[in-house]
Amino acid sequence: MKRKGFSAAVKMMCCVLAGVLVIGGAAVSWAEYPSKNISVIVPTGEGGAMDRVVRAVTNVWKDYIGVNFQSTFHAGASGEVGYMLFSKRPADGHTLLAGNIAPEMMMYVLQEPDFKFPDDFVYFACMDSDPAVLWVRKDGPIQTIQDLVEEGKKRPVTIATSRFPHPSTLAALLLAEATGAQFNIIPYGGGNPARTAGLTGEVDAVTTFLSSSLDFASDVKFIVMFQNENKWKDISRNAPTPKEALGIQMPEFGGNRAWAVSREFREKNPEEYTKLVDSFRKAFDDPKLQDEWKKVGMDPRFLEFKNEEESMKMAQDMIETAMKYKEILKGKK
Repeated sequence: MKRKGFSAAVKMMCCVLAGVLVIGGAAVSWAEYPSKNISVIVPTGEGGAMDRVVRAVTNVWKDYIGVNFQSTFHAGASGEVGYMLFSKRPADGHTLLAGNIAPEMMMYVLQEPDFKFPDDFVYFACMDSDPAVLWVRKDGPIQTIQDLVEEGKKRPVTIATSRFPHPSTLAALLLAEATGAQFNIIPYGGGNPARTAGLTGEVDAVTTFLSSSLDFASDVKFIVMFQNENKWKDISRNAPTPKEALGIQMPEFGGNRAWAVSREFREKNPEEYTKLVDSFRKAFDDPKLQDEWKKVGMDPRFLEFKNEEESMKMAQDMIETAMKYKEILKGKK
């Protein structure tokens, strides 16, 4: 009788499990999420800025999500290698990607990889913002964005950029189109050569990210910030936005490091997804994050939270703008 009772109990349990599996479909598991450490795919090299940012954030986040994070680094093809690997991982919420939205959405447009956005994943939160700016020499003949535009209507003004497929390059292209100015944008193959060209007067202006120019901010003047609002007035010395200076509304351009997760996980596991997002927000709001940010050599003045809606809009805006200038960015025009 005991064996029959035991057998009946086992059968009943199997039926219950089968029912849950059928009903649950792609649900994560019976275990509470997360049920193991979370893997982080970083589509850049170990030791770089993204590596440091991930370490800073996860050192705080682990206390709110309840598990540790393990990063792996997959540099190559402007991020495509890491994104491809990420898109093939199980959609169980235990693999995240830490990327930089604007450059990597440009990669998506220009290289046409096999993964699909936004079908395969969502950016659920941004953790920092580094705005694109235009700057000139402090003692140069051009001192305002109005000066640059007016000069650009007389002759092609030269603008240095680190590389052509870059968010700040796109910002300058869009500004030229909106104002009718002629911009000769010159890629220098790296940030340092581009900045040197600006400081020596080899070019009229430089388009880049704000953080990369702070070491010599006393020698330059930031003449426009490609944002809807200047949230860095002190360190940019009140650089105007395109709308403030020229009455032009433009998309925001800059670097935004962000977290992504499988869209399938998001759609099929709403409670677990909410737990993931809420735990990140708590970690972001924890004062300890600023300390961790400083420990890894990052500037906490660029910390800025953006939610899923804001992050996804930035990605879509970048795709649309990159598509518009795709042939130019690929060097075919």
